[in-house]
Amino acid sequence: MRRLVSLRITDANRPWWTLFGACTGLFVLMLDSTIVTLALPAIRTDLDASASGLQWVMNAYLLVIAAFVVTAGRLGDMFGRRLMFTIGLAIFAGGSVLSGAAWSQDAIIGGRLVQGLGAAMLLPLSLAIVCDAFSTEQQPRALGIWASISAIALGVGPLIGGVLVDLDWRLIFWINVPILALGVAVMLVAVRETRDETSTHELDYAGLVLIASSLTALVLPLAEAANWALDSTQSVVLFAAAAVFIVAFWVVEHRVRQPIVDFELFRNGPYFGATAAAFGLVGTYWSLMFLEPQYLQGTLGYSATTAGILILPITVPMIVISPLAGRLIARLGARVLMTMGMVCGLAGLVILAQISKTSGYALVLPGYLLFGIALGFVYAPMSTAAMAAMPRQKSGIASGVLAMNRVLAGAVALAVTGAVFQDLLPSHGFAIALARSNWVLVGLLAISTVLTWLFVRSAPSLPSDARLPASADAETLRHHQHHCRFHL
Repeated sequence: MRRLVSLRITDANRPWWTLFGACTGLFVLMLDSTIVTLALPAIRTDLDASASGLQWVMNAYLLVIAAFVVTAGRLGDMFGRRLMFTIGLAIFAGGSVLSGAAWSQDAIIGGRLVQGLGAAMLLPLSLAIVCDAFSTEQQPRALGIWASISAIALGVGPLIGGVLVDLDWRLIFWINVPILALGVAVMLVAVRETRDETSTHELDYAGLVLIASSLTALVLPLAEAANWALDSTQSVVLFAAAAVFIVAFWVVEHRVRQPIVDFELFRNGPYFGATAAAFGLVGTYWSLMFLEPQYLQGTLGYSATTAGILILPITVPMIVISPLAGRLIARLGARVLMTMGMVCGLAGLVILAQISKTSGYALVLPGYLLFGIALGFVYAPMSTAAMAAMPRQKSGIASGVLAMNRVLAGAVALAVTGAVFQDLLPSHGFAIALARSNWVLVGLLAISTVLTWLFVRSAPSLPSDARLPASADAETLRHHQHHCRFHL
């Protein structure tokens, strides 16, 4: 295969082969963010999984990414971005094989842990590889294609997932393998190695251990709420341990030369406001995408394919709105546009919190659509808003922390919402438990909306015909091209 591919590679088209290789990993990751949730009811039936086990199918994946994503980006800088990205492709493929062949709840959770490790390598390096491959003049076009692939995968994921689940839920994992194998072949043959020659070979090992420990200790009792009382001895001990680990992490990060998180970043008002918006919106997204497909299939009785179609209003608006976001920012400013989006998302959540045992799809549709519009209005501009007032020398670590924050938001929000849902489920049934747990998300997004309005400032105006990519960091890195590293 190397010979067949190499015959078609020239210096002129090598960057486009590189874009293709980088997009294979990106496509699979974006697809995974929506496709797996539709399979959860089938996984529960086939593997006799518990409610907490289903939550770990999602949380195990998110926790590993949150803990390792910044370190994985550093490893790419140190040892080569192509090398680490290719290893990430292979690891994610291995996790997909294990998940697809899973014989038990523990096996699929193990597969998702492996997938998370691979994803932590792919997320920070996909965009960096593309930026390295193209000249300054070609980068906007390449980044536009790269971001479009992301938006398309995110948008059509529910439909593809629904069809595959109705055939066999294991196909949602097996479909990754040939795509990732093609990506490995292209990366090995067509992509030239790049690294940061100025990067020191220093890793924050203590910080890595502490953040992984704190996240696990925090999320474990929340995810196990169906089995443990939150005031039980083991839960209290774990919450206390999480608090100790978090304090220790804060101390360590203020003393090491290459911290995973530079806490000084949050003294920057626009960065803090955009981070708050990202935490609220992305955390809510993961919680909705975990619970809503189960509601559509389990309570309303739709097939996985139909549920995939019915949940598209959450994801498709991003494809429609993102090309217009540049003009909207130029006209309204990032602060107004993002706050409008957050208010739309908040209104959608309030609607979703009204469902009852007799509600149908007609009630949840406007809630889905309003939240989908929120994603379109907020997701693209929030990184531009975060980076607008950030010193250029800080843009690399700032974009990395922002990416980490998004995955962390998903893990924490899903754990808290899931704990409330599991506590209410036995006495109220699925629909009422879902509605009342959505009020947790209403509170989260309300706080994020206020912080967005208070702290975000409008980024520098873009040309009226500018095309803002669906990825937040794609736009950031059009202004900070030498820091093309993180996306989520």
